[in-house]
Amino acid sequence: GREADKHFGFFANIRKYFGDEYFTNLKIPVNFINSFLQFIYTSESLYPYIQGNNYEAISVYIEKYLPIYQRRLRNSHLVENAQ
Repeated sequence: GREADKHFGFFANIRKYFGDEYFTNLKIPVNFINSFLQFIYTSESLYPYIQGNNYEAISVYIEKYLPIYQRRLRNSHLVENAQ
């Protein structure tokens, strides 16, 4: 749907801004970057930051949710299946 496309565009912009290496350095596998961003996006209202291209503010949330998401990844064993 249109909503999903809009979100996907946001994620693409965030990924362009930070670069995939930023996320892989944070131990987020490349194929989970969008899912990580979705996780943050559904937990916080990032829309105003994204609209205002305030990516520095988003990096605060990335750091905040990173340990939670990494725990979830480990617990779900998704990572092993993805290799």
